[in-house]
Amino acid sequence: MIKLRVYKNQMQNDIEKFFEQCCNDLGWEYSPQDWHSDILNIQEKYMSNGCFWCLYDSIDKNDKKLIGTVAVWTIDIKNKIAELKRLYVLKEYQGKGYGELLFKTALDYVKSNGYKKVCADTDKNRHASQHLMKKYNFHEIKRYNDNQKAEMFFELDL
Repeated sequence: MIKLRVYKNQMQNDIEKFFEQCCNDLGWEYSPQDWHSDILNIQEKYMSNGCFWCLYDSIDKNDKKLIGTVAVWTIDIKNKIAELKRLYVLKEYQGKGYGELLFKTALDYVKSNGYKKVCADTDKNRHASQHLMKKYNFHEIKRYNDNQKAEMFFELDL
């Protein structure tokens, strides 16, 4: 059974292991002291000005596995602009609609919280992310942030 949960502090170890696995699968170095430092500070980075969700596969009553994440944070309070972040699904769970479930959860959040625009970045090899952004009418824009690992930038007016 798949369960979507809003971040709680007790999920922190699961999340750190999850991101290390995702980075390994993508051929990236997991860097919690640098590029992934937000993962160590989810309460401060996301929950104070957005939200962070975890998707679990509850294999049985006593065993659960973190299989996906997504987050939203505010990048411009005055103009009500949010950014979609940390959309990942474990490789063995991809292609089953879980990425879209997470993506729609984040979009529903920004819409229901009165944001005027949502932005996202990705790299050229993340085809599933690009597909979702195009499916939900995001359009490609010029660079809007300083994420040196991102190669493509998108936004959606709400």
